[in-house]
Amino acid sequence: MKKILVIKHGSLGDITFALEAMFAIRKKYPNSLIHLLTEKRYISFLTKTKIFDKIIVDNRKDFLLISFLNLLKLLKENFDVIIDLQNSQRTSLYNLFFRLFNKGLICSSRPFAHLRYKIPIQGKEAARVGLSNQLKMLNINVDLSVNYDWLKVNIKNVITQSIALIIPGVSKGNEYKQWQPEKFAEIAQFCESKKLRICIVGTKSDLLSAKEIILKCKNVLNKIDFSPPEVIYSIALKSSLIFSNDTGPGHIASLSNNHMIWILNDNSISGANISDNTTNHKILANSVKSISSKEVIQYIKKNKLLNFYN
Repeated sequence: MKKILVIKHGSLGDITFALEAMFAIRKKYPNSLIHLLTEKRYISFLTKTKIFDKIIVDNRKDFLLISFLNLLKLLKENFDVIIDLQNSQRTSLYNLFFRLFNKGLICSSRPFAHLRYKIPIQGKEAARVGLSNQLKMLNINVDLSVNYDWLKVNIKNVITQSIALIIPGVSKGNEYKQWQPEKFAEIAQFCESKKLRICIVGTKSDLLSAKEIILKCKNVLNKIDFSPPEVIYSIALKSSLIFSNDTGPGHIASLSNNHMIWILNDNSISGANISDNTTNHKILANSVKSISSKEVIQYIKKNKLLNFYN
């Protein structure tokens, strides 16, 4: 396989779920020229992986004409394999054009693929597992224990004491996944009473969600709007305990494999997105809004997640 195109758009969480698959493709084809089609906002992050020889911008919010012109350029590349890790209606259209005007083998769960993976009903299969199963059709085995040292940045001057990392925001349109900011603030106060410094991360739009924490705690390390994925991951590595909604920055933090409390709606999608392991602690309810801060504090005490503090 001399030239490969990988397609992956989606949210930050979606990109995180695809990392193992991306590394597996490079491992299988170490000498191939691998292009990635993704959104502009992920270029810096995915460049750090050193998986791809070339990253091509394809923003989902661009006018369809712009995407069509990008597609015409891609057709001239004569890829040997097109691996669709996005598996969306948009990539169905891309698959059609590649099928008509390119001789490359298409692997996707969408129509017009040569190798088509049948995705189970949503929520029945974790995204990571689905991509792994899809790549098996190309005889690519996905290793779920990827080394993320490439994401580390130096934060020695930032983290000077034990940290509780809190990720209070969610992306626009996903407010139904968000635990109330005042409850995050109550948890932050509890952790502060255990001699932990509170750190908050997120985008500029998450500042309102973090405001209660900033007001109620004494010395918050505020990294809102200063927390790209590599900073979130590096702080998570140094954190004694992490709290998050089901959101992209939370999934980045989970790569640290440190103890993490997820506050979640009890549905099949959240269940599939977040792996069952010894460091992922899921607190669930039919509506995340009905979970009390007292319930979370009791869980911390019962499971002795902060038992080494006074």
